[in-house]
Amino acid sequence: MASITNAVTAKTLGDASNIREDLGDVIYNVSPFQTPFTSGIATSSVTADNHEWLTDTLAAAATNEHVEADTSITAATSTRTRKTNNVQISQKSVIVTQKAEFFDRAGIPGKEMAYQLVKVGKELQMDIELSALSNFTAKRAATSSTAGRSASVASWIGTASNQSVGAGSGAKNGASTGATGPTDGDDRNLTDTIMEGVLDGIWENSGDFSNTKIMADATRVASIRDKLTGIANDVNSDAKTGEIYNRVAVYVSQYGPLAIIPNKHMPANTIYVLNMDTWGLGVAGGKKIHTTDIATTTSAEQKLLQTYYSLEARSEEANGAVYDIN
Repeated sequence: MASITNAVTAKTLGDASNIREDLGDVIYNVSPFQTPFTSGIATSSVTADNHEWLTDTLAAAATNEHVEADTSITAATSTRTRKTNNVQISQKSVIVTQKAEFFDRAGIPGKEMAYQLVKVGKELQMDIELSALSNFTAKRAATSSTAGRSASVASWIGTASNQSVGAGSGAKNGASTGATGPTDGDDRNLTDTIMEGVLDGIWENSGDFSNTKIMADATRVASIRDKLTGIANDVNSDAKTGEIYNRVAVYVSQYGPLAIIPNKHMPANTIYVLNMDTWGLGVAGGKKIHTTDIATTTSAEQKLLQTYYSLEARSEEANGAVYDIN
């Protein structure tokens, strides 16, 4: 079927570059933004490069019986421990020219600088999350030529029974000082024995599962779903509704239910069991991100985003780690 002769069509206009581009006026951020660890823990104030806090422990329960008016009084001993971590600076900058601000930009109803600050601020928070969860990043004091570093989660979990590592060269972290960490071993499949052993260790050393979550990347969450017998053998479909279930959201242990939180910033081959009440993120200046105007001699606006932070491990005994998991 032929078109009407000399009709003005969309095709002829398009061939002559007379039709405007079909560009939507919304920018869609395709990258996920979640920081479940650092967003879920307390925030405190940092006032020095060497950030310090105190921990204490209760004496073990013992037989305690005395006669009336007993004169053999023994004073309780203090077990307070001072712990330290260093302040880490993470930063990103944004530069926007005046010309870029003058033009009509798709998807930006306001200033380009405002959009870029929001975007880069999210990226900076993801950097902090990645650093805090690193498998082993030891603390490091800042010098005139060396950046300070905040020790990561694995540097603080030091109770042996709260950790599981693979065979071979694998070694558990031996101290909760922020200066040491675990050593990689042979990768293995997750088993009920491994997971239950770490949970037993946390219970024996802290007895606290009040706000404890299991955190892992997508592959290790799949290991929890597929390898632990209680989950793997469960019904995974409903014939009545036609629904198929391929998920795991809660691990119900003998100490209570533990939410499973997928985290794209978790180190590979690692599962953390984290009591969120026992961690803190110390930040300097009263807020997580500071914005500074930077002078420039060109026709551009430049801003620097910085965060000064230090991770606090307030009770490492309430946390555990499973390393070297396929």
